[in-house]
Amino acid sequence: MAKSYRKIDYRIRPAKYAERNMLCAAFQKIRFGSIESYQYIGMGSVYFSDFILFHRALGISRMISIEKEEGDQQRFLDNLPFSFIEMNWGTTTTQLPNIDLSLRSIAWLDYDGRLSRSVLDDVRSFVSRACSGSILIVSVQCNPEGFSPTEPTKNVQAIRDELGDPYVEINLTDADLLGWGTAKVFRKAIINQIEEALALRNSMRPDPQKMLFRQIFNFHYEDGAKMMTVGVALFDRGQQNIFDQCGFAELDFTRNDEAAFRIDVPKLTSRELKKLESQMPLKAGTAIDYGSMPESDAHQFAKVYRYLPNFVATDF
Repeated sequence: MAKSYRKIDYRIRPAKYAERNMLCAAFQKIRFGSIESYQYIGMGSVYFSDFILFHRALGISRMISIEKEEGDQQRFLDNLPFSFIEMNWGTTTTQLPNIDLSLRSIAWLDYDGRLSRSVLDDVRSFVSRACSGSILIVSVQCNPEGFSPTEPTKNVQAIRDELGDPYVEINLTDADLLGWGTAKVFRKAIINQIEEALALRNSMRPDPQKMLFRQIFNFHYEDGAKMMTVGVALFDRGQQNIFDQCGFAELDFTRNDEAAFRIDVPKLTSRELKKLESQMPLKAGTAIDYGSMPESDAHQFAKVYRYLPNFVATDF
């Protein structure tokens, strides 16, 4: 999608907003080094929403934004929120290999398109060079294509042609891609690429220095298009205890397997939002007073309310 920032205001997509805040809450638990010492690598668009949040909340002051729309350079520069943000012009495929990854890094490769071979190449590029304590997050669009009973594997074959045979199960059909099925296929392909990159990297390293990874994020959400995000921590085997001390599992939205955390933002009126928010956080064993609103929406709000934007609405 060319110049997606001209079609989508990434600041006000509520599920995306919640995702940014969830990531930030998890980064605060990092124990491999002071979070202020990390560098952040992202794709800021003209809004730089993640850059603003991560600097203000975490104190990160070494930041690199990769931007492919080189023809709009002046607009990006005019919208830089902080002077220390370094702009790298070009695609992630050309620019990511040029970034010094000897520093502990948080990289959020937040694509607006589907998973592709070039995305997997970016994953390999980062995983092959990142130092211990680094975090990689990958977001891609995962809308399922249509299903035709006369061509039950057409879309599966298209994914297989794009990503390669090893990344797509042999018996998969187009029906398996419906709903969030495409997201599951994409997550597995990303995890497989990480495993392959680490196997090659570790082949000549002594056991204590072998690099491990642990998945910490698996988000599904929908702000118009279905999106999935998978995130992992990378660390030397000898630092397993430091990873454990981070306590990512204490956050109820982290996931270490294929079971995703669904970021659903319930559609509620301003009065309903105020009614629910006044009851938060719920004490153990306390039932939500949801009144006439759907009970499922009330429970979903309770799961994500801390990370949602402050809704300001006027009812006429």
